[in-house]
Amino acid sequence: MNKNILIPAAALLLFGGAALVTSNAFAQNATVNTYPTIVQKLVDRFGLNAEEVQQVFDEERDEHHAKMQEMMESRLTEAVTNGELTEEQKQLILQKQEEMQTEREQNREVFQNMTDEERRTAMEEKHDELEAWAKSNGIDLQYLMFQMKAGGFGMHHGWMHE
Repeated sequence: MNKNILIPAAALLLFGGAALVTSNAFAQNATVNTYPTIVQKLVDRFGLNAEEVQQVFDEERDEHHAKMQEMMESRLTEAVTNGELTEEQKQLILQKQEEMQTEREQNREVFQNMTDEERRTAMEEKHDELEAWAKSNGIDLQYLMFQMKAGGFGMHHGWMHE
């Protein structure tokens, strides 16, 4: 088989499995961050350019994030149409999602350097803050699809894939 076809195919196969494992692992263990390891393994095994491999992972992550954002907005629009949320609540949820994504990205390194207990405590505090925010805005928690991830909160995918 042609090496030019085999290498990208292997990379995609490894990435697909890693993405599935990583999404579940993040939800269960905030210390898991397998992308750098996978990138390095692909680079080492197939003699690839590390920057190019990382770029593929980054592009895939960005595409996945955009799809999830689109799905969430669609579900929230449906909830507004059904009278379950107001348009104002929908916008508040979307703003909160963006705020928490930014915070998660900014605090990723801080979270990675915490002990498991420190991380758990910080995540519980964030959860309590989110619950208080939802209550003060009259938003049912079912519409807040945030789940703890490394570096803070991220979207919980269960609601998105019903």
